[in-house]
This record gives sequence, C-alpha cells and structure tokens, in this order.
Amino acid sequence: MEKLNYETIQKYQSFKTIEEMDQAVRGFLYKHKAELSEGTIAVLTFIWKHSVKVVGVSFAKYEYIAEEVNLSRRTVIRAVNVLEERGIIKKVPTSRMNGKQGVNLLVIQHFEPIDSIINNKSPQDVTLPDTANKTENKQSSLCEKEIKPTNVKETPKSSSHDLDLSYLPESISNEFVEVTKPFLNTVEIYKLWQRVLIVYNKMKLQRSLSDVIDCVVLAFKQTVFAQKLGKIQKTFEGYFYGTLYAKLIVEKRQENKHMFFDFIGEE
Repeated sequence: MEKLNYETIQKYQSFKTIEEMDQAVRGFLYKHKAELSEGTIAVLTFIWKHSVKVVGVSFAKYEYIAEEVNLSRRTVIRAVNVLEERGIIKKVPTSRMNGKQGVNLLVIQHFEPIDSIINNKSPQDVTLPDTANKTENKQSSLCEKEIKPTNVKETPKSSSHDLDLSYLPESISNEFVEVTKPFLNTVEIYKLWQRVLIVYNKMKLQRSLSDVIDCVVLAFKQTVFAQKLGKIQKTFEGYFYGTLYAKLIVEKRQENKHMFFDFIGEE
C-alpha cells in the first residue's frame, strides 16, 4: 500500500489535459449511461469534477462525496465499485504517514472519446434507443413536436413567423437572441433557451447566467457548425444541450479549484 502524498497522487495522473479526460468520461456516459443508476451517475460526475488538480485523480473521501451528492456512504462505495467494474474508475488504496489506512485514490481511466464514437458511427447506427439518455431524449422529442413548423419549408431560417422577436420574454439574453435569430424562429429560440436554463440550473454555478453567456453563444455556434458538417445524427437541440453541458462543467470545475482537501497526514 502506497503512502498518501502529492508525489503518489501525481504518479497516477491518467490524462494530459482536462479536455482529454472530458472526452473519455463523456464517451463512457454516451455508451453506458442507460445502464447506470442516478446515484452512480452522480458519484461519477462528482469524481469527474474533482479530478482537475492532478488530471484524472480524485482523493476525496467517501464521506465527503456522500455529503455532496446526498447519498449514504454505503451507496457511494457501491457506486464506485460499479464504476470500477465498468472500467472507468480505478481504486488505488493508500496509507497515511502514520501507517494507518488512508483514502482510496479514484483514478479515471481512458475510454473511447465521445467525438470518436460519434464520428465513427455508421448510417445504420443513426437511430438509437431512447434509453441512451432518457431525460435528454424526452426533451428533444418535446422540442421536435412543438417547435417544428408544419406549414413552411424546412430551412435554416423560416421566411414567415407567427410571432416576431418582440414576443420573446425579456429574461432571454439579447446576445442569445442575436446569435440564434438567423437560424431559428421565435418559438424555436424560446425552446432552446429553456435548454440553456436546464443546463445552467443543473450546474449550480456561483456565477450568474449572464457571466457565462459567452459559453452559451459558443455552444450554439459549434452546434450550427456541426450541423453544417453533417455530424449531428440525432437532434439539433440534443447536440446543443450536450455541447453546452460540457462547457459549463468546465466552468464549474474552475469554481471548485479551491475545494481540495488535504488528507495527507490526517489523523
């Protein structure tokens, strides 16, 4: 059993960059999310968010993880075991400087990157089961049913709108409206903004939405570009949701950088 110190933690760094780690975890969730419980996903998300000081390595105690994700310590341990069985997490036992058992390092393992999975899908794989991401698929189908025009040609920008932009709620960011209006009609802009609110509220950022609006705008531009390249195989709304989620989770990590605990030498 290795001594718990910073050199040991650095030894187990599993990724060169945060972006590389993000790609691996997102790829794992893309393939296995439907098979995992909500608690297991919450535990993985916590470990993911707290593996940035040494990229890919978390040294948070089970008790702290349990407190943060509102689960029991036993449930957290079960979730970590499941993730280890699935190959995305590796537990590394450590000992304290006084010889007593220390925390387990939770090391995120390499997995096929999300971009590679999406880019390598064949035409036969375009129709995916709804269980791949139940919540997001439900939201996507809802958007499709409600915002697709039924009496106009499907073009990037409709030539006729039932409502002009003045009908949009004032709470919707002007920057968001400006970047989306060449491509979406009024109702579509409103529906896509609801996606923004879902992701933002899920992240529980300390900063206001207006402070991260640049991330929202960039996520939309990247989604439009992906659509032009023919990379979106499901829905525009779902792709935007995933892109924005990835950007805001990086912002959340930046806020959490100070939330590292020194367990070395703890009695």
